[in-house]
Amino acid sequence: MTTDKTSHESAAIASASPSFQSYLNNDGIDDLQPTTRKHRVSSLSLSDLNQWQNGLTKLSSSTSLSKASSSDLKKVDSLAKLSRNSSIIRRKKKVVIDHERVASYAFCFDIDGVILRGPDTIPAAIEAMKLLNGENKYNIKVPSIFVTNGGGKPEAVRAQDLSKRLHCTITPEQIIQGHTPMKDLVGIYSNVLVVGGIGNVCRNVAESYGFKNVYTPLDVLKWNPAVSPYHDLSEEDKVAAKDVDFSKVSIDAILVFADSRNWAADQQIILELLLSKNGVMGTESKTYDEGPQIYFAHSDFIWATNYKLSRYGMGALQVSIAALYREHTGKELKVNRFGKPQKGTFKFANKVLTHWRQGVLDEHLKKLSISDPNALTEADILINDEGEEIINQNKLESYDDDDSSDDIKEPLAIVTKKDKITLELPPASTVYFVGDTPESDIRFANSHDASWHSILVKTGVYQEGTVPKYTPKHMCGNVLDAVNYAIEREHQKELAEWNETADDDEDRGFKINFSDLVMTPSERSTNDTTTKPSTRSVAEHESIEVPVVLTQEIEKIKDIGVSK
Repeated sequence: MTTDKTSHESAAIASASPSFQSYLNNDGIDDLQPTTRKHRVSSLSLSDLNQWQNGLTKLSSSTSLSKASSSDLKKVDSLAKLSRNSSIIRRKKKVVIDHERVASYAFCFDIDGVILRGPDTIPAAIEAMKLLNGENKYNIKVPSIFVTNGGGKPEAVRAQDLSKRLHCTITPEQIIQGHTPMKDLVGIYSNVLVVGGIGNVCRNVAESYGFKNVYTPLDVLKWNPAVSPYHDLSEEDKVAAKDVDFSKVSIDAILVFADSRNWAADQQIILELLLSKNGVMGTESKTYDEGPQIYFAHSDFIWATNYKLSRYGMGALQVSIAALYREHTGKELKVNRFGKPQKGTFKFANKVLTHWRQGVLDEHLKKLSISDPNALTEADILINDEGEEIINQNKLESYDDDDSSDDIKEPLAIVTKKDKITLELPPASTVYFVGDTPESDIRFANSHDASWHSILVKTGVYQEGTVPKYTPKHMCGNVLDAVNYAIEREHQKELAEWNETADDDEDRGFKINFSDLVMTPSERSTNDTTTKPSTRSVAEHESIEVPVVLTQEIEKIKDIGVSK
């Protein structure tokens, strides 16, 4: 990765030397086309989905579903997914939405250059976290995680440090460091050399992930100091190093967890292993393809500190090793990369973000056992004896008291212990990624998913006045500006969707039979010929009013076949 200034210098070299190719930009990421969504994702808050879950809960507990709950609930679930894109429960129009709720959108933050600059906390970050935690004029809580290429310490330690700096609780589950996705390599490799960091910190992190036999360059130097003749181990180094005979150990993989503290020694050891026979120190492969795999936690060429100029990082070490390897062998080094902007880290971040969004929503929704005496009046979610979660209809009914005096005078159904409806957490309507480096942060946010919204801030690597190599969707001064921008932008989208199906009291709409929506066309046909009309029509039992603007969409849904 390079700064914009360095990018211009590289461009100059490339024009003068047509064969020039960066060792870091050979991964095909610039050729990727970000995926686009086939269906609209609602901007309504996650907790406001109760507005339409209400009707679905009534449907799930109605008499027409109680006879065959297993198959019918699958249909309800399918309907729920369809309904996610347009609420069918009436609501009042608003000028501002300011009740407490959980946002449908989310944030991902880089740390260095966005939250921190070297050892210092950027003051705007503290205020930004307050806004995300609900201290804003819209009373909306926004889920957020941190995706940094930094590392060299446990996620729990990083979370604890950020919590102190930002005056709020940050958990390890919100932290993705450059080496965090390497957890997925546990079980693949038995003997690994972990490079970077201070003392045994990275060894301890790797062991906490589950790696069994973890070695460090200090272990190698203790085994044979002549490996790097210009470096003498300190007494502290000797205590941290293990006694290992590396002439009898086969290293399966080299994992560069964090920035090297000793480039000379680390490069000597890494290159010797790459050129070795089966990862054994002191051996040399004739074909140069028998050594271990090498993984880098990230490829940041430079990074921002409290010094006025950026410093070389892990990406620079990667370039140095690749250049030396090519000079020695005439071949290109095969490198496995994690960190931004790599696809593997993007997938890992999406998984972590989904889990965290669910956690924030669960915390917002009150859950109580169905046997709790206060459950029906206080709980959003009821938990039955089997541990299944049930939407509390009684609580939901109270959300719409203003509408209770309309045509429906009594509950349409009662939620029982056996009733259950399972709704998938929808994807975030937008993910705002805030970073300071065009080459990693903005490239990362722009490359994989069109719903990610890249924001470049001016508190880190990016040099104001230059043209970023990768264009952000928005640029602003600092992280607080970025959060304010996103909250205002999302409120307008949420308000527009809220009012899109709001009740204007002039048009009462028409009634729709939920049973028709749930059944497939063939089932409706069968039902029409076999079901005798009762004293009161099904419509009287199971219908609710829907705004006219949704008539066409509902008619389309009726013709959609629902798989069992």
